Amino acid sequence: MLLKNTPIRRKLMTVNLLTSGAVLLLTCLAFFAYEVLTFRQTTVQQLSTLGNVIAANSTAALAFDDHAAASETLAAFRAEPHIVAASLYDADGKLFSQYPANSSASAFPATPGGDEYHFEQGYLAGFLPVMQGNRRLGTLYIKSDMAAIYEQLRRRGEIAALVMVISLLLAYLLSRALQKQISTPVLALAETANAVSKQRDYSVRAKKFDEDELGSLTDAFNQMLASIQERESALRKSEAQLQTVVESLDEGVVVSDIHGQILHFNRAALAMHGFASSKEIHIHLNQFGDIFELSALGGTIWPVDQWPLARVLRGEILHDLEVGIRRIQSDGWQRVFSYGGTLVRDAAGQPLLGVITINDITERKAAEEKIRQLNVGLEQRVAERTAELQAANQELEAFSYSVSHDLRAPLRAVDGFSQAVQEDYAALLPEEGRRYLQTIREGAQRMGVLIDDLLTFSRLSRAALSRQTVNTDKLAREVIEELNPRQLGRQIEIHVGKLPPCQGDAALLKQVWINLLSNAFKYTRNRNPAVIEIGCARENGGNVYFVRDNGAGFDMKYAHKLFGVFQRLHRADEYEGTGVGLAIVQRVIHRHGGQVWAVAAPDHGAAFYFNLKGETTS
Repeated sequence: MLLKNTPIRRKLMTVNLLTSGAVLLLTCLAFFAYEVLTFRQTTVQQLSTLGNVIAANSTAALAFDDHAAASETLAAFRAEPHIVAASLYDADGKLFSQYPANSSASAFPATPGGDEYHFEQGYLAGFLPVMQGNRRLGTLYIKSDMAAIYEQLRRRGEIAALVMVISLLLAYLLSRALQKQISTPVLALAETANAVSKQRDYSVRAKKFDEDELGSLTDAFNQMLASIQERESALRKSEAQLQTVVESLDEGVVVSDIHGQILHFNRAALAMHGFASSKEIHIHLNQFGDIFELSALGGTIWPVDQWPLARVLRGEILHDLEVGIRRIQSDGWQRVFSYGGTLVRDAAGQPLLGVITINDITERKAAEEKIRQLNVGLEQRVAERTAELQAANQELEAFSYSVSHDLRAPLRAVDGFSQAVQEDYAALLPEEGRRYLQTIREGAQRMGVLIDDLLTFSRLSRAALSRQTVNTDKLAREVIEELNPRQLGRQIEIHVGKLPPCQGDAALLKQVWINLLSNAFKYTRNRNPAVIEIGCARENGGNVYFVRDNGAGFDMKYAHKLFGVFQRLHRADEYEGTGVGLAIVQRVIHRHGGQVWAVAAPDHGAAFYFNLKGETTS
């Protein structure tokens, strides 16, 4: 562009002068064109008038064929210096007379042309008829030069040039004075922008001169500066807060550029590496290889290109990378660090910075080693304790065998001989003797049942579980069928809801249902009708099976005794039992990884609930 790097003042003045000059030039050209056209028309009219006069005066000369009179008439053109030639032609078109008289005949047209004027080669020429009444006597030819027109145009040109010079000078002076109204606000804006750019001082404001568009532009510029100042202040405050946060972290933070030049260590990172100030760390990553030695926890020393920061700069993301670090020129300085890190990218995805975080886990690793050693000792003690328990179990098995054989045989003898005495000698005994014998038999039988329950309870701890999918609904109904014949003569309502299958040992789970339903039958014997409800509910994403009755119930303050061995919440003369049944239930449920609990109220029945680990959800 012509004015691309020109100052705005010169641009404004140049534009004004060019515009004014162009307007003046066009105006002058139009004026000249008008003057030429007008002067030519005037010249034609003047020449035509002069020609008409000469033609009227030439009628007699042509009528009487008087050449001398014709020459004298044409000599009147000497009064008009611009007439360069004139001639008369007779009615036959022959040259009759000429002016100047001494001119050659070849200087004139051989024959007259049409009655009109025309411009040719810088001259104005034309033919006029010489009339006498309605009779044409001949033709007058007149030729005039254009000197008068040229003289007139020269004078007008000089005037136009003078006007243009004066106008341009005036335009220059006016532009020089008026351009300040535009250039001064623009230059003020430019100076303010330069000051802000160089000094980064967003508190500077541009001066407003007028309430025009430039004034609006100045207001918008100042508002933009105010907005930038606010954002700059907020950014600096945010950076200060971020710096404070980073410096306050107990976790070490290290920042480098994408080429490995270290830019920042926070306070914790300086302390971890034993640096006194940040001046010591403004070096390249490769130079740290002369100060520290990094290795895997197994002992393999890493080259610098395998260090955490080098891996991050290659685009890796690190999490909890445990590394041993040793200061080369320091005796005994050795730590264990846990590294994390990532590559920070800009909005376009281009790498900007490498950032790693460091945690000193030296004490934790030492504690883990100590715990490992303690675990080794603990495992040894557990093995020893397991051996002791196995020996105790073997002794318990031997005791169970002894109970099963050595105690049960005498009890069978007592019961058998007591029965024989009753059957063979009952008539010889008084009523009180027969009652004593019956008491002996019942005691022996209860002792046998107690021994059987104890053996069952003992075997539950040793028997291996045979887990399989158990049809709970079928299992519960089989138990009900087995127990029903013992309840003849009673009015009992049994409601069995939907019981989904479960995973467990079918034989042991059957014992659970036998014990729970036996208790329900037993403790509802005084109810008419007895109501027993069996079902399953969903709780916390699992199945909870239950047996609920309207029997005697119990006080919940004694619920902690409910599942203990030989613990009874009712008198033996009210409800028979050994106090082992619910303990067996709890032992089986616990072996399945489940829980069992009860909810009851005196004389309002009881509900027993249990769940199993790994039951199906269908």
